[in-house]
Amino acid sequence: MKRLYTMLAFGALSLALFITGCASAPFPLAPDTETFKGNALTTFEKENLNNFTTFTLSNGIPVIVKRSNASQVFTITLVLRGGSLLASPQTAGYEQVALQTMTRGSKDYTYEDIQTLLDETSSALGASSTFEYATFSITGLQKYQKTLLSLWADCLINPSFKEQDFAQVLSDAQLALQSKEQDPWTKTAVVMNREFFGQHPYGNVPEGTMESLGAMKLQDATNWYAQQFSANRMFIVAIGAVDPQELRKGLESSVAKIPDKKVPLPQRAPSFSVSSRLVRQEFPASRGLAYLRGDFPAPSPADPDYMALNVGLKMISDLFFNVVRDKYGATYSPAAYIRAFPVNYGSLVMFKTKVPDKIKSYIDEALADFGRGYCVAIDADTAEDPSARVPIYEALPTYKALFVNEYYQSQETIGQQANTIISSIINTGDYRTYLKDMTKIESLSAEQVQQAVSTYVLKGPITWVVTGSRDMIDAVPEQDYVNPSR
Repeated sequence: MKRLYTMLAFGALSLALFITGCASAPFPLAPDTETFKGNALTTFEKENLNNFTTFTLSNGIPVIVKRSNASQVFTITLVLRGGSLLASPQTAGYEQVALQTMTRGSKDYTYEDIQTLLDETSSALGASSTFEYATFSITGLQKYQKTLLSLWADCLINPSFKEQDFAQVLSDAQLALQSKEQDPWTKTAVVMNREFFGQHPYGNVPEGTMESLGAMKLQDATNWYAQQFSANRMFIVAIGAVDPQELRKGLESSVAKIPDKKVPLPQRAPSFSVSSRLVRQEFPASRGLAYLRGDFPAPSPADPDYMALNVGLKMISDLFFNVVRDKYGATYSPAAYIRAFPVNYGSLVMFKTKVPDKIKSYIDEALADFGRGYCVAIDADTAEDPSARVPIYEALPTYKALFVNEYYQSQETIGQQANTIISSIINTGDYRTYLKDMTKIESLSAEQVQQAVSTYVLKGPITWVVTGSRDMIDAVPEQDYVNPSR
């Protein structure tokens, strides 16, 4: 038996994105819903629900604790809702730079103190920002929890914001942006984000731009902290061998001091307004190779179509691999996936091709198979019969099993579990919603999967970016990418 589906780098990326993803209003710790009541709960749901403890700090910050004794590792994450939605083109990246500067020093801990403590305890302190939220996390062994909690909290409450720390973080952020400009594939993503997002709030990318970061000063970071670091933007997720009562005591004496500045939270971001078109991006150094990516609006994790499209895109990925790569040898790595944001989007990816003038016809050939109701016969020996196909309904149980396995494999660490809970809150306002994912996947029908792919991929608008040397991108027929039906 040969299993065609392979875990390419893009597949790993799609899974990572699958469990990352903001509610614009405060969420209740005990939502008024019947979803998690009664005898309809599965064993998996019951077991997980019993591990949760929730409480609210005196300054209004909700805390969700998921106790797990599987290991002696814990993670505590403070989440700030808003992300890019609270930024502007001029302030894009400011939040991420400010938060990362906060990891380098506080009133009681110098940068050297922090690094020594983290090294001695094999711990990690980090911060990041996304389109809809930012995080500030500490992860370590349970026996060091009290010490590490003090470090984490002091960085949050009393950041030092030293000039040298800020300068280092800003320099690193600028170098990261420069590196994207020097690689043809990451340059494709930069151009795609600019073209696909346009004036959408997601266009204020969390990593910033060369223009916004080039104008940023230390005062901008301290101003962000003074104006935007507010309790009403925050919630905390803790996972591991954590005693909820001890944690509550520690948080009340520390982060409960963060004031509520009543920062106005944004409403839900608008839907994407895109059209089917082709954007050419010259990259002279990419001689003999081109890179192709098509982005399209996709359902959010709260949408009934979300799981159906995820499973359908696994089938599409295998069709791409079978047709575009194996049959025609037209690309190095093909993939199809969606992300997990409240306003969501997906990508069709052709990483490295020598035939950009022909590759769209191969993509269409693979999509046409799906449109006729067929997918790759993954249980067949495709080396003997590369064109083997089966009806989608026949292959669906196998694809659902593959998707469930990969989904839960992507939640093996406590950090990954924390991200899943955070995403659940951001997307639905309920920390428990993700527990229903398995049931949603298992209940999918072939008709739902086909309809989701048809709506968002086969008939939906797709913005395409092709990157390469001038001779490569000029050879791409624009009419192949502008479908009148879209």
